[in-house]
Order: sequence, then structure tokens, then C-alpha cells
Amino acid sequence: MSTKDGHLNDGREVYFDGKKIEDLSQEPVFSKTLKFVQRYYELQKEEPEKFLYKENNQSYSILFMPTLTMDDLARKRKVYEQIAREFYGFLGRTPDFIDTGVAILSYYAAILGKDSRCDYAENARNWAKRVKEQDLFVSHAIQNPQVNRQKTLAQLLSDGREFAGVWIKEEREDGVIVRGAKQVNTLAPLADELLIFNLPGLTAEDERFALAFSLPLATKGVKMICRKPTMKREFSLKDYPLSAQFDEMDAFIILDDVFVPNENLFVCGSVEKSNAFFPESGFFVHTAHQDEVRGYVKLEFVTALAVRVAEKLGLTHFMRVQEILGQLTVHLELIKSSVLASEATAHLENGILTPNMQILLAVRASLTGYYDEALRAIAEFSSGSIVGVPDFRAFENREIAEILKESLSSELISAEDRALLLNLAWDITGEAFGQRQRTYEFLHGGNPMWIKNMHWLTEDLTAGNQMLDKVLEHAKAEQ
Repeated sequence: MSTKDGHLNDGREVYFDGKKIEDLSQEPVFSKTLKFVQRYYELQKEEPEKFLYKENNQSYSILFMPTLTMDDLARKRKVYEQIAREFYGFLGRTPDFIDTGVAILSYYAAILGKDSRCDYAENARNWAKRVKEQDLFVSHAIQNPQVNRQKTLAQLLSDGREFAGVWIKEEREDGVIVRGAKQVNTLAPLADELLIFNLPGLTAEDERFALAFSLPLATKGVKMICRKPTMKREFSLKDYPLSAQFDEMDAFIILDDVFVPNENLFVCGSVEKSNAFFPESGFFVHTAHQDEVRGYVKLEFVTALAVRVAEKLGLTHFMRVQEILGQLTVHLELIKSSVLASEATAHLENGILTPNMQILLAVRASLTGYYDEALRAIAEFSSGSIVGVPDFRAFENREIAEILKESLSSELISAEDRALLLNLAWDITGEAFGQRQRTYEFLHGGNPMWIKNMHWLTEDLTAGNQMLDKVLEHAKAEQ
């Protein structure tokens, strides 16, 4: 059973609406969203020349192709873009996110090393090979519950907070027993496996939390507790064009005394290796490349919607509206060109052509604000019209249908099309679906404040400093 074939009733423990789900196919939140996730697999059959590549006479998903040339980066970018367009950029953690990091893991695995327990580097290589061969959908779990951020994980554990992170409860000869929790695990209920690790930041005393490992979702003791849905299950697509289609479900994951065999471990007990796992394994930069491509597809969608609303409501003759729309399209082009620039200035690392992370960080820091500006423009242009759209079933009621059509139509757009367009605008700007998307876009890549701090600390200003020194020394030398 796998995401690919759609049979998810493999014993995984998923809790939704306060109860354990026995059949995920009967819950629209999962079954409808799964259809969008599966488009990744369907595209391989529809366009094999684009979505597959050959290695040792075997065909694999292009996601697992290591990037050795600029053409490779461009080829994968086009695939990320096409996958994202299947769901308008509104699913952020589809299979192409983690799997593109899996593609290059074997080139970086040596950093994981080995100890008396096992060879972690070899474990990572074997896992990457299996994920590629089976074309698995891997979800990742990294964020710890924010119980008390003034204390270290070790301090929280000593306070009895056993679910403040994931920690080693018991060491056995053949593996470890882990206990704990991870929060905001996006699309995890629909995945095949979980990749669990930490972001950098563990302290020396956090050794028991120093872990990275993989697990099938159906592993005993793994419990996924879903958030409240944003999907409008009782309404038609005409009333909720996006939120009646899918919901990128986030889940709180509990690991209740879960056994992790040695062969599934990539880090175990080393704070240094745990802190290095994400940034130094290639995952950070290559998943960022996919993520920012997906991001500009989403930005393109909301930019186009802002323009459409302005046009159909007769606002484009106002100079201020023209300026706002121009600013939105400028932002869109800056993001698109920056992604291309990250490829054009790529560098070789461990034999892999790696996109320019400084540019991708700049995209990540900027796109959040650009997306928010587009939402504000849509809300402003729609203004009072957006909150007074009738239930679409009203257009079928003979007593009021003709009156509605007459009063809501114009020479620019029919009443039904106007209502549909405004419903889409509301879905994105006012509904829980849209607010969740806004929050996701703001924080999914990390707090923008820390991204900007990281960016200036790692920016190469050698040439700029040389110019500064030259002009200052020239001034000092004046007699």
C-alpha cells in the first residue's frame, strides 16, 4: 500500500474530527486531497519523457535525478513548476519537496559517519536508494512543540515534559525506543514515510534528542492528530472554488514508545551530527529550490486574481489601482528571475551542482511579503462586494434568480461569473483556507526575521568593502 496506489488504510493511526479514522477514503479531506497529490504519479505516465529519467537502464522519477549540470537544474525546475500548477501552488509539501533532497543524499551522506551502533552514512544511502526505487512520498517532521522556548529540550525532559521533542527513551542492541512529538507536519497523513530530524539548535546537553531517522507511517506507536479542517465539505465548488477541492492537512505527530531499528537511523546521540543533518546533507538548499518554484506559481495565481478582480469590477482606470497592479507584477518578475539566477550562479558541491542559497534565501524572505501584498490588493479591490455574495443555489431559485442576475451583472461580467470570481477571492483572503495558506507562506520556510539575519551574516560583501576601504583610505591620504 502506498500514496501512489491510493490505498492508505495500512494500519496508520490518523485522528480527525476527534476520532480515529478507520477508512481514510471515506473522508473527503483525505480522499479529495489525495487526488491532487497523486497527479505527481499520473504525470509520469502522461509525460514520461519529462517526468522520468534513465539510470542504469532503469526509469525513475526525475525528482531523484542528481543535478550535475545547469540543464539538470532547469529540467527539474520545469517539473516542480508543472506539478505546482496542478494545485495552483497551494500544496506546499507534495512528494517533490523532500524527494528532491533524497536525490542528492548519497553525495553528502559521508557527513553522517558511523559509530559502534551502525554506519549512519550507509543507512542514508540505502534509504535514499529504496525511496527512489519505490518512488515513495516522504513527509518530514522537524518542529518541536513550543512548550517553553526559554528552556532547552533536556531541561524540559527533566521537568517531566516527555513530549517536548523526540528523544531516546531506551537503547537496544538492534535499535532504539523513542518517545515524543513533532508539530505542524504538513500532508503527513497522506505520505508513505516520515523523515524525522531536528533543525540546528540543539545544545550539548540535548544528546538524548539528537536523532534523525525514517519510519513508515503505519509503524506501531505513531499517532497523527489532525488539525481542524479548512475544507468546506457541505458546499459546492462554485461557493468555495479552492477550499471545497482540497485541504493541505497538518498533523501533530505523537511517537508513543516507537521502535526505530538501527538501519533506519541517520543520527543517534550526536548533537553535532543532528545540528548538521539538514544544512549539510544537501536537503536545505535543494528543497529550497523546489519550494521557491512552488512559491512563485502561487504568487502568480494570486497576482492574476488581483488583476482579474480589478478588471471585472471596472477599477483599472484608477491610477492608484494601476500602480498597485504594477507593483504586484514587478514582484512576480523579481521572484521568477531570482529563481533563475540561483541556477545561473550555482556551484559544485560534493560533485552536485547546487543552486545559490543566498539568492534562494532572498526569495524566501521576500515572497512572504509579496504574497501578503497580493492578498491585500484582492481584498481591497473586492471590498464590500466580497462579503455580500449569495449562496450559489440562489441562482437556481425561480423566485429570485432573475432579479439576482439583473442586479449583479454588468457589461464586464455576468452575475454568476461575478459571484464565482468573488467567491474565489473570499476563499483566499477571508476563509480559514486562505488564512491558513497565508500563515503557511509566512512561516513555512522559517521566521522571516531569522532568514534576514542569516542572509546578511552570510552575504559576501568583499567587493563592497574593498570599495569602501579605497574611498576612505583615499580621503585619509589627502594632504
